[in-house]
Amino acid sequence: QDITELRAATAEQQRVADDLQRLIETANAPIFGVDIEGQVTQWNRMAAHLSGYSKEESLGRDLVTDFITQQYRDEVSTVLLRAFNGEVTDHFEFPLIAKSGIRVELL
Repeated sequence: QDITELRAATAEQQRVADDLQRLIETANAPIFGVDIEGQVTQWNRMAAHLSGYSKEESLGRDLVTDFITQQYRDEVSTVLLRAFNGEVTDHFEFPLIAKSGIRVELL
């Protein structure tokens, strides 16, 4: 019985993870994630659409160095560091450099 409960719990965890991944991927807003080192770990469909960079092109790249305009890099780095330390950093707008070279404002 213990193994049955474990399997059921594991299946439920996988279902929830799949649902969350689907929600992120299909959101009408750009969603990206970075790890503690600032490397892109998540890049949804809208982020790809707005930036011109596919998910495959973006994953593993440094968000600040590769995608943020020079004049905002320090500010974005500070906001990311605050977020990693558990501080609320919502409503922060910054410019992303699209593949075409244009500047795209993100919130």
